[in-house]
Amino acid sequence: MNSVRIFCLFFFLLWELSAASTIGIATGSRTVDGRPLLFKNRDRTDVFPPDVQYYQGSSALGEYSYVYHKNLNQSYTRVRMGINSVGFGIGNSDSENLSGAGTGMNNGAFLALAIRTCANLQDFRNLLNSTNGARNVHAHIGVIDSSGAGSLFEVDGYTYFELPVIDSVATMANTAKYHPNAGPPAPNSTSPAREARAIELFELAPPQGLDYRYFVQEIIKDYCRNQQIENSMPIGQYQTNPVLSRYKTVAGAVIHGCKPGDDPLIESAMWLTLGEPSLSVALPFLPNVDEVFDFIRPVSTGQGMAGDSDRMRQLVYDYTNGRYWDQWADTFALVDIRALTFPLQDSLFDNYEQHLTQWRTMPTAQAGDSMKFWTYDIQQYAKTEYENIYQTVGVADKTQPPLKSFQLLPNYPNPFNASTTIDYYLPQPSEVNISVYDLTGQKVWSRTIDRESPGRHSLPWNTSTILKSGLSGGIYFLRVQAGKFSQIRKMVYIP
Repeated sequence: MNSVRIFCLFFFLLWELSAASTIGIATGSRTVDGRPLLFKNRDRTDVFPPDVQYYQGSSALGEYSYVYHKNLNQSYTRVRMGINSVGFGIGNSDSENLSGAGTGMNNGAFLALAIRTCANLQDFRNLLNSTNGARNVHAHIGVIDSSGAGSLFEVDGYTYFELPVIDSVATMANTAKYHPNAGPPAPNSTSPAREARAIELFELAPPQGLDYRYFVQEIIKDYCRNQQIENSMPIGQYQTNPVLSRYKTVAGAVIHGCKPGDDPLIESAMWLTLGEPSLSVALPFLPNVDEVFDFIRPVSTGQGMAGDSDRMRQLVYDYTNGRYWDQWADTFALVDIRALTFPLQDSLFDNYEQHLTQWRTMPTAQAGDSMKFWTYDIQQYAKTEYENIYQTVGVADKTQPPLKSFQLLPNYPNPFNASTTIDYYLPQPSEVNISVYDLTGQKVWSRTIDRESPGRHSLPWNTSTILKSGLSGGIYFLRVQAGKFSQIRKMVYIP
């Protein structure tokens, strides 16, 4: 194993009911630029949409300012992950193994107190000691500070156990390995599978070592149990419960810290997806920018980047019985989405790094003004481009067909019995290939039209023509390709 890659530590949570997040750290001694990294994928089935906000701390009260991820409609008193103005980053994951305490602060309130009052790891240890017995906490908490250091803590109501990042791979599928008060893991836990995948991802890290790009693109966005499966994608329907970015992951973040000598207000950043990371774009949030813009925030359901991500998600999962009912991803659609979101994500990284070089030459206040204008522009750009990706890969409203771009419109009826109508729009003359796949990715029907004129086209599809091949009831995937364009639609056949 490459010596650069092994100096990392992960917590893999076991709570498989409403939450089972994943969190991990790489210290600055083992990253490309010497700055620590903290990542978290947050899994909830009862919290949507995710939100992000900025809190202006009061110097008179000894508070630090911070940018943070939270639940919608929660205040600065509830934090899930974030970075403050002195380079203290924090994130947590619930634990089923730790019993917590009967009264006091819960996980979110405790993290809010920590990010508001702590500058470094020692401050956090002092906070833990001073609140023993006064917190209702059962969590794994990852912390990085401006020295480039990081630790993971197992915390319950009365005690805690610190596990510093040391010179080995340390993985956790059972909290009872460390905390003296921890009980046995939940039955049928998916933590071991996610743990094994994280180790594999570090084995596959680039030769130059770990950086925030790799953490965003390859770790929080990972959607496969192993590399062999990822290499074979798309395969049809794929069970996402045992993977890092899965059906109940509502947000993912990578916090990029700083090293000794850095100005934390210049170097620190939180890259956050307001939606399932595998199909979303991580946006930059900087502690030197004192505002989170309303066009990004989900001020209500369906709005902001969370709303955009949820619409994209509906191309991948079945929402018939609710948002988190379907654990099976349509990998045809997911792979198409990722092929377009990854270049967009890289363009955000490139733009950020170009501007970061300039900010390092400015006084902190001047850099803050520049960062604010840049953040507004880059987030507007990212949101617009992400919405364009949805229009490219997604399904347009049948009552408002597009006039300038290729679109596969909803087949109708859907679900269907004897027949359904395939409906699509061509902006120019094209060879059209139409195929239908079953859940295993096996093609069950196809048709090629050598040259079709521009405009809207409807093709009746009668199931009786292929029943001889044994068409059974269930979910099928319709793919229409025209030149370089390809889109997929999920269909349900009811015999």
